[in-house]
Amino acid sequence: MGVIYKADDPDIGRTVAIKLVRADLLEGDDRDQFLARFRHEARAAGRCTHPNIVALYDFAMHEGNPFLAMEFVHGVALGTELKRVGRFAPALAVAIVNQVLDALGAAHALGVVHRDVKPANILLLPSGQVKVTDFGISRLNTSDLTQDGTVIGTPAYMSPEQCRGEEVDARSDLFSAGSVLYELLSGTRAFTGRNSTDVTQRLLTVEPRELTEFVPEVSVALAGALRQAMAKPQEARYASAQMMADALRGALRNDVSASEERAGDQTVVMAKRPKPEPAAGVIIDDATLDTIERRLARHVGPIARHLVRDAARRSSSIEALYEAVSHNISQAAERDRFIAEARDNGFQRTGNPATRSTVARPSVSSSAIAMGGSFSPAQIERAERALTKAVGPIAKLLVKRALPNAASEEALWERLAAHIDRPAERETFLRQRTEG
Repeated sequence: MGVIYKADDPDIGRTVAIKLVRADLLEGDDRDQFLARFRHEARAAGRCTHPNIVALYDFAMHEGNPFLAMEFVHGVALGTELKRVGRFAPALAVAIVNQVLDALGAAHALGVVHRDVKPANILLLPSGQVKVTDFGISRLNTSDLTQDGTVIGTPAYMSPEQCRGEEVDARSDLFSAGSVLYELLSGTRAFTGRNSTDVTQRLLTVEPRELTEFVPEVSVALAGALRQAMAKPQEARYASAQMMADALRGALRNDVSASEERAGDQTVVMAKRPKPEPAAGVIIDDATLDTIERRLARHVGPIARHLVRDAARRSSSIEALYEAVSHNISQAAERDRFIAEARDNGFQRTGNPATRSTVARPSVSSSAIAMGGSFSPAQIERAERALTKAVGPIAKLLVKRALPNAASEEALWERLAAHIDRPAERETFLRQRTEG
């Protein structure tokens, strides 16, 4: 029914995404009704302003076909990332879904129900931020255009009431968000079948398999929170996105279940330890954080930046930070390699790892910040040129923001590399510093 273009807004000088809908394929009353609904839904989506929602800038017509001008997001669809990694560690899966819930909560407060929450409509940015897109089929739940019996959405992620064509509210989106979380944790959809009819029948009549049956590292508390989110009766689910997010966070905090790790020929059962409280005055410099982000991104993708920055606020040393973020790597062998690489590098060469050493943030004067530190115009231009090849016009802004916090040219490039989600492209970018 439509196509998406990458375009430039000449008036503001920004890159946008244009979603053009082929309304010319519809005729007569169907076309008029479609255009009326599309215009109404565009107004609803335009009201949803939130850091975790892809912004809608404009709505207009082109040669009789409606189009939306939206925020252009340089990221990867969660569905694509899920195919790459197989499944996500519990802490990482919850971190992603809680950002989705923040977006849904903002929309629900305005009376907007998304109706099609699924991995393909969730984008992961290189910064670790999550954005929900495609509110194009959302409806104001007071809309006169909503018709009983109309089924909109993707069967595998729809709520039971949505499958039946009944009236839906915010709790329908929460069921869908729970279905997404189930897939992130297990690597498989909660409801599968040979066709959409089969999937719908299972969704209406069968409970999804208990996560703890085939994903041992998922705690009973987290599985229980997810079970409530995916309850078939609406009234049995969480009443709001905020309540669901709080329940998921609480399940992780109270997670005292054991996870099995294999070391050599011996199986070791380790209880998950609570996150360490931050030590007073402990600050890890940005260059070190960028390096940890880059290493973690090889295992978990672009969400690494969010995980590292979040964990750094609660870690009392670099060693503790490495250990904390390693729990986001689902495969034990990959976790071992991640920690081994950190030890081989002396936990960033900041001292003896056994003594839980820390690094102080270098001071930067206001005059140095204004001039971009000690970087020459040629160095800045080279970094901007190389980054533009990878991320587009936003590179100039990213470089400007990174300059005050970079203690050296190498640190600047490492910091900028964190905005590039594909490992091969990151390595190509970093090589240009010495080649240039």
